[in-house]
Amino acid sequence: MVIKLPNDHELIPHSKRPLYDIYIKGSPEKGEVGDCPFSHRTMLHMEEKGISFNKMLIDEQNMPEWIPEVSEGNKKIPFMLELDTGKWLHDSDKIVPYLEKKFPDPKLGMPDDMPPDVGQELMPKCLIEFVTSKPGKEEDEKRQQLEAELKGINDHLAKGGPFFGGKDVNTHDLTLAPKLKHTILAGKEIKGWSMPKEFTAINKFMEEIAKRPSWKKTMYSDKYVQDGWQLKVKMLTQE
Repeated sequence: MVIKLPNDHELIPHSKRPLYDIYIKGSPEKGEVGDCPFSHRTMLHMEEKGISFNKMLIDEQNMPEWIPEVSEGNKKIPFMLELDTGKWLHDSDKIVPYLEKKFPDPKLGMPDDMPPDVGQELMPKCLIEFVTSKPGKEEDEKRQQLEAELKGINDHLAKGGPFFGGKDVNTHDLTLAPKLKHTILAGKEIKGWSMPKEFTAINKFMEEIAKRPSWKKTMYSDKYVQDGWQLKVKMLTQE
């Protein structure tokens, strides 16, 4: 697909003009960003690196048919267009390292730098299994598994903090923060669960990440997350 750029595109300073169109979950009618943690992750990386971009909102229930043509047959968000080259990028697991190589400063690190046992099973596995579990023994088991995964994150953060990067964020902070936000909101909404108070490092982490301009510019409403998980659980438990 060919996207025609504005005639004055080359006249805008490189550091100011948008370099990407990023297609994310949202409401085109309301102009509101949706609750996709993977879109959020990607935008956080771009904001922290000072990469200017246009947000292109897509209704997930009415996605354009042309999406697979530009994302190797996939119909998932986020995906984005590199405006200078016309190159299409998709999948946050591929987009994030691509941006790290193309824009090395400030350095955020590569996703595979993270110890594999820290937070890898949080979402979707542990969270989905918990919120879709049946009350009783199954729910207790899945809650314990979720909290064990959270304990691993908390213990790692407690070694330094407030971020995985220490005093400043790195790629792991920007990847896990949206997942933790979804865990907190979905757990409360679906199961009446709250983050254990003893996980003080996670609570501090979430307080500090919420103060960052990158988070404030890319966050979406809690209600979007809550409603999104209500719908997801309904769909999953009916299968």
